[in-house]
Amino acid sequence: MYLFDSFKPATVKMKNGSKASASFNYDGSKREMVYYDKEQLMVLDGLEQVDTIFIENRKFVPFQQKFREVVPLTEGELQIDWSMKRIFLGKKGAFGQVSHSGTVQNINPGYLTGYLSTQHSNEGSNQVYSTVLKNTYYLVQKSKPRKFNSLKTFMSQFPENQQTQLTDFIKNEKVDFNVPEDVVKLAGFAVTLE
Repeated sequence: MYLFDSFKPATVKMKNGSKASASFNYDGSKREMVYYDKEQLMVLDGLEQVDTIFIENRKFVPFQQKFREVVPLTEGELQIDWSMKRIFLGKKGAFGQVSHSGTVQNINPGYLTGYLSTQHSNEGSNQVYSTVLKNTYYLVQKSKPRKFNSLKTFMSQFPENQQTQLTDFIKNEKVDFNVPEDVVKLAGFAVTLE
């Protein structure tokens, strides 16, 4: 299950300063970087030698044999440890409906605004799956990471007076914690609080 809808041109910067290019994607279920080398799908190893991977305008760094996406904020950064699971929804029926043992339910195939497809089916198959995100986030300010994976654990990282401001922001901006871009927006606001 890939983060990007297709393999993207990427640059790998090594710790010794050298660079290499290939088409990369992030496998969110296995939590590893994969790339094509002469039409052969490969898993990137030797992570201790890798400094950064740049895929389009996004930055990934190795961390404990996995990768984290690093999103710069006005003060500090948000690191995303992507984790995805695939769940069977049912079989495709007529007019964009999914059948569950005789019942029919309407679906909306939508996207998480550029991050990944939330619903998909294999070509030639009538089976429909949904992608569930189980990301862990690290809000890093002054080299101190705040780890969270839900709105509850995020809010627990802040004093009560800031929680009120965060709650107002979440309500006014209609922040959905299941949408990674909304989590980035919320983290961006959180780092501005005094």
